[in-house]
Amino acid sequence: MQKQVFSALLLTAGFILTTVTACKKDNDNTVTDPNVELAAQALRGQQLVTSSFGIALRGADEADGFASQGADDRCGTLTITPLDPNAFPKVVTVDFGTGCTDNDGKFKSGKVILSFGKIWEPGSEVSVEYDNYTEDGAQLSGKIVLQNQSTQSAGVFTILAQNIQAADANGYTLGYNATETFTQTAGFATWWDHNDDVYDISGSANAVLTNGETVDWTIQTPLVKAANCFWVSAGTGLLNINGLAVGVDYGDGTCDNKATLTINGQTYVVTL
Repeated sequence: MQKQVFSALLLTAGFILTTVTACKKDNDNTVTDPNVELAAQALRGQQLVTSSFGIALRGADEADGFASQGADDRCGTLTITPLDPNAFPKVVTVDFGTGCTDNDGKFKSGKVILSFGKIWEPGSEVSVEYDNYTEDGAQLSGKIVLQNQSTQSAGVFTILAQNIQAADANGYTLGYNATETFTQTAGFATWWDHNDDVYDISGSANAVLTNGETVDWTIQTPLVKAANCFWVSAGTGLLNINGLAVGVDYGDGTCDNKATLTINGQTYVVTL
């Protein structure tokens, strides 16, 4: 059970970390509404956790002693302090050095640092912080706190994104705060295998974009995040960008990097 809860907690850390990096627009209209780019920027806040999924899961596996110490297709080096499996608290550092391409295709540099106590116990917390960490040229700072609120029958975790700041090479910036709940819907019984885990995500967030635009983000139907997919594959939400309503639909469950925006009756597809 220790690994299952640890993996789940750290998996959720991943879900606030990916976005500032690359939201290219592909839309189904010949004329692009300028609000599409604002919405894409705002969605980077929700996607910010996705790449940390892989980073955090790696830390979970290694710290719990379930992962092979041999070479794999993930870049960077991981250290655990202290190594004694019975000694807490622990610090797990994933160091990408001056930069390398990870198995999710993203170029990462710097460090991600996770600190935790006996995180399999309900009420415990994990903190995730960044040390000069960049992803595809976007630099991240701030802190994510994960709280274990699990029950006997399901993993339940609340994630707090605290003053996350992101800036990319194109001059886009994002300030992001969120409170979201991850509820496990599959894989709880097979606690030794995180690959079949699936989470429903609910909650809300607020963000400030490059030019001071304010954004409120509310999840309307739970977002679906499977451990074996880099992306949110289903679920809907509503962005409010300076009073403009933008509908967001992540799709039908297919594992892809697409989302559909609806703005003033027009639809646009963005690639995250």
